[in-house]
Amino acid sequence: MGDVAGWPDRPDETFLPGGALLLFFTDGVTEARDGRDRFYDPCVRLRGGPPPGPDGLLDTLIEDVSRHTGGATVDDMALLAVQRPLGA
Repeated sequence: MGDVAGWPDRPDETFLPGGALLLFFTDGVTEARDGRDRFYDPCVRLRGGPPPGPDGLLDTLIEDVSRHTGGATVDDMALLAVQRPLGA
């Protein structure tokens, strides 16, 4: 990880409007491969907008990765989706 960041750490702030949905995931998602050895690309696969709410997004993503791999994932996946309330 030392090659990725510098010291001292610098915070990065980004404004998220009310209703914004933020998704975090590990490389188990992007390194999931299909039968032709193609990696899963969440940016391409989730085009058109996420399902409503964090739970819907996580369910959709997990199901889509499973379809992409034929149910045979070889790496673990950690996922977290959070949504800022409207009007916040």
